[in-house]
Amino acid sequence: MPVRTTSALALSFLTAASLHAQFGVADIQYWVGSGQDTAILVVDFQDGAAAPAFAWGYLHDGGTAADMLSAVVAADSDLDVSLVSGFLNDLTYGSHAGLGGEPDYWSTWTGTSIADMAMNDGLTEPLVNGLWFGCSYTDFDPALPPTEPVAAPAPTFTADDVDFWVGTGDNSAILVIDFLDGAAVSSYAWGFRFNGTTTGEAMLNAIDAADADLATVWSGGFLSDITYNDHAGIGGSPDYWGTWSATDIATWTSNLGAATAVNDGEFFGCSYMNFDPMIAPGPPTAAAMPTAITEAEHGELNIFPQPATDILHVNTGLATRSIQVYDLTGKRVSEIPFGTGTRSIDVSAWSAGLYVLRAGAVQRTIVVQ
Repeated sequence: MPVRTTSALALSFLTAASLHAQFGVADIQYWVGSGQDTAILVVDFQDGAAAPAFAWGYLHDGGTAADMLSAVVAADSDLDVSLVSGFLNDLTYGSHAGLGGEPDYWSTWTGTSIADMAMNDGLTEPLVNGLWFGCSYTDFDPALPPTEPVAAPAPTFTADDVDFWVGTGDNSAILVIDFLDGAAVSSYAWGFRFNGTTTGEAMLNAIDAADADLATVWSGGFLSDITYNDHAGIGGSPDYWGTWSATDIATWTSNLGAATAVNDGEFFGCSYMNFDPMIAPGPPTAAAMPTAITEAEHGELNIFPQPATDILHVNTGLATRSIQVYDLTGKRVSEIPFGTGTRSIDVSAWSAGLYVLRAGAVQRTIVVQ
């Protein structure tokens, strides 16, 4: 994570705070976890700084405040915690530090908003939908509840973090798909290059064609299913896909669907949810580039070597009349007559990148270096 200066943080926090009469769920930038319910973690260092209190969002299906705190600490490298015998002892965040007994201690609070917090029994507090849980560094004379926070800055993800790029053109956008399924990693990102303006649907279809691990299903013009490796979001079983637009990973707004226009430098997102509440995609991990295609993986169609540099060999038992290879713009770059057995394709003059090989109804992504 980039180093952030105290002055820059303070300025951004003061600007954000000035925009809202009272901090609410809609102001949260950094969301952690997965699930259908929400909770808010507020940490107030009570240290006299321009912005002493910070807030994170947590998605869950139950658990305790300790679970929420642990998840947020694991996600945000700027936040650290020390527990002693199950009790909150130290919290540090950036230049802020609240160390147990040096000179004060941490008290814990719960409420339905920042305005109605009352002291609780600690980190064993059960999580319910809409809960606000606060940690306040105080001398207990009197104990001070958390003050109105500012949003902890969301982690960054930019085009420089993308590994898997599809398409050609002078412009670029990022596709983020979050299955919100509770896996350690549920959100993934691909890059898409284009000219002019594109759409979420065009991005999804092109990336689906390029990445053999990703599959999309459309029903009546609407996005129904997405699967990626072990993740699956099937329309109506039990949830549905919502779509989002953003100018960066922290500014998601819901849009009208996959036909929404996407401009240079923007993000298009898909999240699998029950819409109560609406949950935007979380910070993604770069989708991995394919590295090999083996007979064990694809049975009837064995393609080797992968990546290929000079000659690509294709062995199949499929009864197909020809094999076609397309680049990611859809242009056919090769077609060879075929039967069963092994055929070879000279790829030495091809540009490095991804291509789509089709043999009858079977389609595979190949890599040329």
